[in-house]
Amino acid sequence: MERSSATELMDEWDVDPRELSGNFADIERANAWFGGIRPVVREVFARPDVRRILDVACGSADVPRALLGEARRRGRQLEIVALDRSEAVLEVARARSKSEPALTFACADAAALPFADGGFDVVTCNLALHHFEPPAAVVLLRELRRVARVAPLVCDLRRSRAGYAAARVFVTLFARNRLTKHDAPLSVRRAYTPREALGLALRAGWRAPRVQSYPFFRMVLRDG
Repeated sequence: MERSSATELMDEWDVDPRELSGNFADIERANAWFGGIRPVVREVFARPDVRRILDVACGSADVPRALLGEARRRGRQLEIVALDRSEAVLEVARARSKSEPALTFACADAAALPFADGGFDVVTCNLALHHFEPPAAVVLLRELRRVARVAPLVCDLRRSRAGYAAARVFVTLFARNRLTKHDAPLSVRRAYTPREALGLALRAGWRAPRVQSYPFFRMVLRDG
């Protein structure tokens, strides 16, 4: 399947806040049902020296909240900064995260992260890489690598015809939101294959990039 460069509706600056909130509710449901959170939790807690995390393009911050919940269950301390370029997105994330004192928010461009080199132990980026065209994706990955002391972790969809068909089934059966119905199948068409993701990471200067495929057409790209 050829990669699409069409624009997702959620990326438009004038998107209706109520539609955006509903779209993120659908994304959270898909993450919970189809393994969008488990790979990140597994990768983060495999590293006992991780204390400070930056989540780039945070969306509704369901992944940071899941990480903090898992940290409490394990008796570990985490501090997470959730970053997005859109104040409208951050408003949704803040509303869903009021009970998480260890979670703070920042509005900034992922292409120019306002943090020092190695300022975080791990930098995560979830379901966002496919929103970036290849040149911008390389810039994003370079910035993730720069501010991560231990490793960047990028969890995203894997492009395939089967994944596209699964997304169509999901929106037909479970989605009522206009953004979800348009964007979910398109997200699969915009996604990178594991080989393409590795190529982007190498162009971004990652030291030893690796990619692992997960069920339900997900993958995790990490360095080292």
